[in-house]
Amino acid sequence: MTRWFWLGSVGAFALFVYLTHAVMLPFLAGLAIAYLLDPVTDKLETIKIPRGAATGIVITLFFLVIAGVVLAFWPVLQAQIAAASKTVPQTLAGLRPWLNQVLQTISDRFGPEFVGDVDSMLAAFSDQLLAKTQQAAGSILKSGLAVFNIMGLLLISPVVAFYLLRDWDLLVAKIDSWLPPVHAPIVRGLMQKIDSVLAGFVRGQLMVSTVMGVLYGLGWSLVGLDFGIVLGVLAGVMSIVPFVGALFAAAVAVIMAIGQWGFDPVQIGLVASVFLVVQIIEGSFLTPKLIGDRVGLHPVWVLFAVFAGGEVMGFVGVLVAVPAAAAIAVLVRYWIDVYLEHYDIAEAATGEPHDILVQSNLGEQRDGQTS
Repeated sequence: MTRWFWLGSVGAFALFVYLTHAVMLPFLAGLAIAYLLDPVTDKLETIKIPRGAATGIVITLFFLVIAGVVLAFWPVLQAQIAAASKTVPQTLAGLRPWLNQVLQTISDRFGPEFVGDVDSMLAAFSDQLLAKTQQAAGSILKSGLAVFNIMGLLLISPVVAFYLLRDWDLLVAKIDSWLPPVHAPIVRGLMQKIDSVLAGFVRGQLMVSTVMGVLYGLGWSLVGLDFGIVLGVLAGVMSIVPFVGALFAAAVAVIMAIGQWGFDPVQIGLVASVFLVVQIIEGSFLTPKLIGDRVGLHPVWVLFAVFAGGEVMGFVGVLVAVPAAAAIAVLVRYWIDVYLEHYDIAEAATGEPHDILVQSNLGEQRDGQTS
């Protein structure tokens, strides 16, 4: 009965998350902020500051730091974004001659019917892309859901973070009181492992992404790439999503470099070199020092988790994919350990290999001998 109850509870929770993921971003942001700041609040409690006051101090300082960073960089970001909105269409137009040449080569080799009228096709594609982009941007800005998410991030997330952080220990104690006494030690041990994995990954990944964003912005600005700071910020934010975010940022930077300098191998090489150097720093120093092996997931599984999360829950799914996969990995390792423990006990009791496959092979051999 207990097993089915917990399975049903997990299933109901998963269904609830799936059905409400479209409006969950502000609440997840508040939860993440509370989770990140809980250790700092606990430290303040140890010096006799009440939990409520400690929460107010930590939340206020956190958002003041965020606001200070935004205000410090906002003039530069605003100028580069405004310039980019005017320059990007020209950059894309500058790529048209090269695309014309490539498609013309294909047409010469495979016949004009293979690609049709290259120039008209590109013009139609550009016009359609621009129209679709403007339409999508307009619909997103007019969407009540988008307004809710934007306002939620600005207004709801701080409120959610404050109340969760203030009552964090009470909530943990309440959930702990619901655990069946027989299973409580095991569940507590698993939760401690999951907490260790998530704390190491989330806090470490945020620091890694921040440092990478700064390095990208400085590097691309130094090599003369237009909007280097904006691209650096974009790359840092995208780096929160492992592998996919970095590759996307690199592709955008290379495209902007081609639009700015054409196919100048030196300039494109410099832009690509900045990306490679930052990736080397991230792989050899930042991630080992700040994250280490806490997650313990193979890169293929990380990619699978990111794509699966995006397919199921969109942007929210991409953000929570790796932490969720890390938590699931802790549970899977526990189940494997339990299986192996029972396997060893059964083998020690019988003195024979306790394996379904081995027993099946022995049975087939006996059947062959009798026949």
